[in-house]
Amino acid sequence: MRVSEPFDLDLTVRSHGWYDLPPWRYDVERRVLGRPLLLPGGRTAYAEVAEGQGGLAFRAFAEGRLGGEEARAAQAALRHCLALDDDLSGFYARAAALEARRAVGEGKDLPDLRWALARGAGRLLRSPTVFEDAVKTLCTTNCSWGLTRAMVTRLCDALGAAAPLGTRAFPTPAAMAAMPERFYREGIRAGYRAPFLGALARDVASGALDLEALRASTESTDALARRLRTLAGFGPYATEHLLRLLGRHDHLALDSWTRPKLAALRGRRRVPTDRALRRWYAPYGPFAGLAMWLEVTADWHGERPAWP
Repeated sequence: MRVSEPFDLDLTVRSHGWYDLPPWRYDVERRVLGRPLLLPGGRTAYAEVAEGQGGLAFRAFAEGRLGGEEARAAQAALRHCLALDDDLSGFYARAAALEARRAVGEGKDLPDLRWALARGAGRLLRSPTVFEDAVKTLCTTNCSWGLTRAMVTRLCDALGAAAPLGTRAFPTPAAMAAMPERFYREGIRAGYRAPFLGALARDVASGALDLEALRASTESTDALARRLRTLAGFGPYATEHLLRLLGRHDHLALDSWTRPKLAALRGRRRVPTDRALRRWYAPYGPFAGLAMWLEVTADWHGERPAWP
């Protein structure tokens, strides 16, 4: 698979915590990323990528021989998940210009993103569908990462289609829509999220909500944000987090983890106001949220990586 240079598979995979949630599997030592996928026609396959000569090596497994169209669909899905075709040139140009200012003492609140420029950081791992990203985003709200992982694991185990290598795909909207609210409360133990998960699945399964169309939308980020805020359970954080996975980085998606960490990174005794934080990254314009995220996660990718 063709990649842009510089490209670091581990950097993209561990860009945030999705790789640690089913149905993703990541072998850190071998640098192999894989997951089950639902293919056109209804079959499932298990597809994976690994670092190779001049790009990424790809392979897929299925019950019986994979057709050419199926193999191409699986490869296209992983290309999308790794954001391989996203154009980040605008971000790199702006970051380089701002780094030049920071190097001569201008812009005292600008983040140090030299590491990101050198390694080509900025691609964020995402799901094959916006629906999966939306469900997982709901499962990150107001809880620990351990609880997020537990909820997503239960969803896949209970409703995901069987796939090769003993795996299960992420549930379809139809599979989730067929379940009552009690299932999400008692089976998934989703707490207050239970009605939101069911409502989201029903709206997508019925066709009343076309989340996948958001990928190609030409609407402004603020217009998309207003649409997402109408979804049950999507407050400011969930909305801005999903926008980030859609490649919209105008907003910061601040939460109870990023705020204090930014304060610690900048040596502040108190957590700055959200207004102050937005001011720090305002010079990045439409890439403000990406600049913030790369600063707050830089220690994940150093000589001694920190676990997300």
